[in-house]
Amino acid sequence: IIYLFNCSQGPMRESKVRQAINFAVDKVEIINSVLDGAAYLLRGFVSPLHFGFDPELKPFPHDPDRALQLLYEAGYGDGLEITMDTPTSSPAEALQVSELIARQLAEVNIDTNVRITTDRAAYANNVRRKEIGDMCCFDSSPLSTYRVLREKISSRFEGAWWQGYKNEEVDRLIEEGNGTIDGERREAIYRRCFRLIHEDPPWLFLYNHENAF
Repeated sequence: IIYLFNCSQGPMRESKVRQAINFAVDKVEIINSVLDGAAYLLRGFVSPLHFGFDPELKPFPHDPDRALQLLYEAGYGDGLEITMDTPTSSPAEALQVSELIARQLAEVNIDTNVRITTDRAAYANNVRRKEIGDMCCFDSSPLSTYRVLREKISSRFEGAWWQGYKNEEVDRLIEEGNGTIDGERREAIYRRCFRLIHEDPPWLFLYNHENAF
């Protein structure tokens, strides 16, 4: 589960704002209070099961002071207002998570308008048409790292779920990886993408569900 940032306009064009939100949100509280602990933290744009995952990289810690400093550096020392889009299903906990995130962001002077869409198909179409506010609840379900990078990250491809994120080095590495046959070399390229995307996040990284059977 992730929140896509609208990197094409507004405050989310600034990398430091996107970093600040990743530091401001207490993901452990979300997992414990909303999911009864049945999830694990995301460390970046893909899970440990994905090709190119870097096990040495740690999740963003909950650090409101760091978030405030980044917002100040980005020119939002007095705070800012954002709009967050959220569905009411897929995931089932979407509205609860969005409301909790809004409360957590208030602690770093971010006033969040939570905009709710009950029709999940309409919600997905809004995201596909890039008609979101400043951020929106979503998932990154494909197990293919190639697909995630191509459909959600690459500004050269501008896929269905891409929301304006642009990082020239990441784009270059995506194309290099897509043209690399050797598996070990391609994995190293994707791992470099993993680190760069963590440093310049296009999303709020939250969690993967853990299902009990």
